[in-house]
Amino acid sequence: MHLLITNDDGYRAPGLLALAEAVRALGIDATVVAPSGPMSGASQSRRSGVAMNWEWAAPTAGIPTLHVGSTPAACVVFALTSGIVAPVDLCLSGVNAGENIGATLNVSGTFGAVQEAGARGVPGIAFSREFGGPWAEPGNWDWSWVPAATTGVLSTLLAERASWFAANVNLSGTDRGADPAYTRVSRARYYTDIFDLDRSAILSTIGYRAEDLDPGDDIYAFAEQKRTSITLVPRA
Repeated sequence: MHLLITNDDGYRAPGLLALAEAVRALGIDATVVAPSGPMSGASQSRRSGVAMNWEWAAPTAGIPTLHVGSTPAACVVFALTSGIVAPVDLCLSGVNAGENIGATLNVSGTFGAVQEAGARGVPGIAFSREFGGPWAEPGNWDWSWVPAATTGVLSTLLAERASWFAANVNLSGTDRGADPAYTRVSRARYYTDIFDLDRSAILSTIGYRAEDLDPGDDIYAFAEQKRTSITLVPRA
């Protein structure tokens, strides 16, 4: 088995290192192809006919690594079609700095990479972790527990590969992957987004309403029960 590892926070992000360490712990062959810089909120976007810079970088946790000056979805296209990377059996994306749950999940570049892989017949898993501090400072969060939590969930999902095609995993810092809930994507919005005129930017804050949730929702399991959420998309 050969895995593709990517993300939307850039190839130097601590979450990418955590995911690479989890894969290395399982002894699975992999290649990292990740954006050159942060690409949060890129969804499944990519541009055709536009030149992209790419180059090899230092290995990530011993795994060969190259970075591409474009989006996570573009990194997947590069990995699957350029001939530079060995054939891919499974795409792993993350570990995102902050949870990706609820009705606006499709905004996520982390999940967008998995969607792009799936559109090309390659199954995938998107990994995210709960916020561990100020949004703009993920390098200062505690990442020490994330590789082991990721390894545990990944091992479980690999053993169940026949039953799913794509998965969205949100790691809780409370159960650290030990008590996951199998969920569906909530119809409720987890984030509240507004355009701030003073900053000339879209600002996002956590702003769901508990009364809008169902017990089987990813938001309910993750935010209300403090459990790791695993949402599976079955094989067609």
